[in-house]
Amino acid sequence: MIPPFNDLGYLPGGIHEVTWAEFWERFAANAYRKQLLTGLRLALGELKQAGCCRVYIGGSFVTDKEKPNDYDGCFELFGIDEDKIDPIFLIPDSQAQKDRFYGELLPNSVMVGFFQNDIDGHSKGVIALDPHTIP
Repeated sequence: MIPPFNDLGYLPGGIHEVTWAEFWERFAANAYRKQLLTGLRLALGELKQAGCCRVYIGGSFVTDKEKPNDYDGCFELFGIDEDKIDPIFLIPDSQAQKDRFYGELLPNSVMVGFFQNDIDGHSKGVIALDPHTIP
């Protein structure tokens, strides 16, 4: 279960592991968010095919912001078949990835710490997803 937002509109600090169904139910609050989630689902499908088992979603998408610019996240490289991963996921700050999937997933799970604080140092929660939970 995804916990409620705090007074700042953030998830409580920490990593919250959820299924795709739980994630969709909580964050598909309007047509714009559903469009972003459709792109994320495509990206997760690509990562799933390459063997990825863990993706972290942070940034404004996992806040109470009605219209976030996009989604941001990172993924673990452990278990990924280098011959199967689309090179689009290996290009830092990839506009091509944003154009294709409406957001960006970086190949570095160390970045999950970056997503856990805002610019003022307030703690924020992130979502952990296993791409294999996508039907």
